[in-house]
Amino acid sequence: MLFSTRKKGVLAVAFSAAILGGCLGSGDSSSPTTSSTKYKATLRYTSYGVPHVKAADFKSAAYGYGYAFAKDNVCVFAEELVTMHGERSKYFGENAGYLGQLGNSWSNVASDFFYKLLFTDTLAATFKANAGADAQDLATGFVAGYNRYMTEAGASGLPAECRGQPWVAQMTEKDAYWRFAQAAMAGSSMALINEIGGAQAPAVQVASRTIKNAAPAKTQMAANSMKDVALAAAKAYASSPAMQRIEKFREHLIGSNGYGMGRDVTENGKGLVLGNPHFPWWGSLRLNQVHMTVTDKNYDVYGATLLGVPLPLIGFNDKVAWTHTFSTDNRFTLRLLSLDPTNSKRYMKDGVSKPLTEVPISITAKAADGSLRTITRSMYKSEFGPMVVDAKSGLVWNNQMAFAIQDANYTNYKMIDQVILNGQSTSVDSLRKAGATYSAMPWVNIMAADKAGDVLYANFSVAANVLDAQLAPNACVPGASQGAPFYDMMNATGTVVMAGSVGACDWSGSIPGDRRPWVTRSDYILNANDSHWWPSLNTFLAGYPKIIATGKDAEGKVQGERTRLGHAMVRDRLSNADGLGGNKFTMAKLQQIYLQARFFRAEKWLPDFVTACQASTTPSAAAKDACTVLASWDKRNGLTSSGAVLFREFYAALGSLADDKWWTVKYSAADPLETPRGGTNFTEAYTVLEKLVADTQFNTALKRRVRPMDVQVLIRNGAPLSIPGGASFNNWRGQKTLDPFGSGNTLYTADPATN
Repeated sequence: MLFSTRKKGVLAVAFSAAILGGCLGSGDSSSPTTSSTKYKATLRYTSYGVPHVKAADFKSAAYGYGYAFAKDNVCVFAEELVTMHGERSKYFGENAGYLGQLGNSWSNVASDFFYKLLFTDTLAATFKANAGADAQDLATGFVAGYNRYMTEAGASGLPAECRGQPWVAQMTEKDAYWRFAQAAMAGSSMALINEIGGAQAPAVQVASRTIKNAAPAKTQMAANSMKDVALAAAKAYASSPAMQRIEKFREHLIGSNGYGMGRDVTENGKGLVLGNPHFPWWGSLRLNQVHMTVTDKNYDVYGATLLGVPLPLIGFNDKVAWTHTFSTDNRFTLRLLSLDPTNSKRYMKDGVSKPLTEVPISITAKAADGSLRTITRSMYKSEFGPMVVDAKSGLVWNNQMAFAIQDANYTNYKMIDQVILNGQSTSVDSLRKAGATYSAMPWVNIMAADKAGDVLYANFSVAANVLDAQLAPNACVPGASQGAPFYDMMNATGTVVMAGSVGACDWSGSIPGDRRPWVTRSDYILNANDSHWWPSLNTFLAGYPKIIATGKDAEGKVQGERTRLGHAMVRDRLSNADGLGGNKFTMAKLQQIYLQARFFRAEKWLPDFVTACQASTTPSAAAKDACTVLASWDKRNGLTSSGAVLFREFYAALGSLADDKWWTVKYSAADPLETPRGGTNFTEAYTVLEKLVADTQFNTALKRRVRPMDVQVLIRNGAPLSIPGGASFNNWRGQKTLDPFGSGNTLYTADPATN
């Protein structure tokens, strides 16, 4: 998405317009009907079906958008409501599951227990009670507008995908607040649905002795016997599906690119923003465009939002534009509980035995024969949060130890208030102040530019309020001195596992705005899911709380492909090395640069490799041919770039060239743009390439020359649509189907049945 900070008029003639009004109730069957509640909004559509909503107050504006949203998304969102209600097993079967946004499969049963455990009436009521009046109005109006569409359409008027289905129901205000909470947790607890929803206690151990209150420990494990258990966990940790999912956050497999260009680098001296969100084309994390004008609230924003969130999250008004990227913050920590040796449903803290809270939950489940049964389980919570179990890995719950998750976004009740403030901003400085007010953006950085040509990078995301002292050696992250791997794991992967056995390791809330990183400039800023450390070429932000960026994301660590490329693109534009003329940015030139889709690590490593490969007698004929393809490849992910698909698979097989062993010049924090560079260790690389060309995906010359446009295909309105950019699970829904040549080759493409 490209945003100019000069608000433009609607570019296409509206093809429909309507005044929506009425006297409706709150839409919540659990509360009394208030027939005096009135809504009045103007709804019109422009090219590509974008809704433009105008109203005097947030309640009516959300009413108009709720109606438009339901019209376009009712089937997808109706299924999401079933999910949040914990009723997937009832309607879709207890032996089935569904595809999650990280490429994982969630069990319907585990999902139902997860949502019934966490998504309670109390959560909705607490969220509402802590939200401001405007945020509450947005929820009320959105629900009423959504339900108006449902009433008008009726069961027979819904789209074919959900027409007449028993699981389609009207929305309640409770659902609205649950959706806000669900969106907040998308970057944390939502990655652990199976592990939280499937967590079951072991059999209660028979008491063999009485535990007396001991003197509180400082930062040591309570029982020496846990050392052996923790060591065993270290060996299994890497294979944990839960930890692999968390690692996807660390590896930036979901995220975005965001640029803010200021007056020093734009031809007209005004700000320019590039928003390149890497979000799915499918499911509940799909983005939806909307223009919302609220005349009495100084709010007029065009942008995009998540399904079910009733106003734009990224976009622009007439003075400032902004976008978001996924931030590196640790929004949660896992807590290692030292269990009471006499009872695995109690844990020790400061020498005192404390009970886990038992939560009996029942779900309705449909068997393969269509019969319904009730499944009842006792779920458990600690003072930190719910239990987490992955029996095949180190996340165990036995008679000695267990794990819980503490998530700062469980109590992020100001998210919608934060989004309102962002949209009311009049400059990057006011946007910065808005961001620091609540620091409630749940998992994103902010990149912005304003009409005066100032730019902002800020991370006012939610981060667990953990002190640096708690993350120090021999403090709250159990390490080698306790016979545990978690301190080394934190430094290697960034995931934080803290002892739950001592009060000195407690934390609550999130890092406040005055301790968050930000910078304003007049040239440019960018972020591509690396940390706050390097927002522009010669700007480095350091000394911030460690919990914001740990492990591979810590300040000064090697930067990612997209971050380095972003800085290189700006550098090359300012010197005209990109050949586009002049030495500044315009909207058109920024679009051209974006569509170039350069592959920066390929530029730095591949030339040396293909030169060596073509001169070597070691590679097979097929591998030599692959090297010929890579030698002529333009090192771009363009739709017509023959060789791009081959290199992407080769790159992945090389571990994304992340290891120092592939580079002649190793990474240096003093030169993060040009290091690492220069290819080496080619003998091992040849072995990787030989395996690749022997696979059915690349075992012919034709397959090795396939272009992204041939294989990155979505089906829209029954016709294929080639999608630009790199390979992405979010784009292709994780499906790999037959290649366009009909040879049985598996390549990236969409699943026509689900897109």
